[in-house]
Amino acid sequence: MKFLHISDLHFHRDGENNQDANRLLKNIKERYPDHAVIITGDITDDGHRQQYQNALDALGAFAGRVFIAPGNHDFGAAGHLYSRKKADLFDDMLAAPLGQRGFFSGNNTPVINDIDGVRLIALDTNLETNHPFDFACGEIGFNQLFALDKILDRADDRVKILFFHHHPFIYNNPFMELRDAGKLARVLYNRVDVILFGHKHEMMDWENRWNIKYILASDNSPGKSKAGEITVENGRIGMKYVEI
Repeated sequence: MKFLHISDLHFHRDGENNQDANRLLKNIKERYPDHAVIITGDITDDGHRQQYQNALDALGAFAGRVFIAPGNHDFGAAGHLYSRKKADLFDDMLAAPLGQRGFFSGNNTPVINDIDGVRLIALDTNLETNHPFDFACGEIGFNQLFALDKILDRADDRVKILFFHHHPFIYNNPFMELRDAGKLARVLYNRVDVILFGHKHEMMDWENRWNIKYILASDNSPGKSKAGEITVENGRIGMKYVEI
């Protein structure tokens, strides 16, 4: 099983502004027809209904092999102010049509999808705030952390890939940091195999941090030349960058 990690597509209302995102997805469809695709948030630019429709038009061909998590731009204007209405649109216009087995808005728990012996766990890391000075920082929250801990307590041999939007290694930045990253680290230590996220528009990777084999940050993928590829074969996990 092979997975491509992309992020921060930022679909706009005007189709002219979506050319790079559409070209990216067209290339992936043609070059990697058997890969599953994981998108770590900011699929839209500010959660407008037309942006969601444009994103669905582009992603519909991947239904059944695309797995998504929301970013701050999906849930609010310019990524600054949380809107429950826009969060509901993420579920209604993307998560449900694309076949995600769960929902992200409101008081949600991790969304789990199992595919070919791999367990994909998606988190909503958006801070539900209407305070403009919170800007783009994130939070997992007690309910998701508690549920995630219980999920990881279940003994099984599946490879576990966890993905979400906010960058957990940004510290001392109240405008971008994941506020409860330390609590997340304690829950995850040595309990998942891969972590994927975006948000900072910077591609980076770490091996064996938090005693986890691979941790990957994606940049904003449209217009870029490469993406992270995760390979799972007979329980063995590999990672490399591939052209997109």
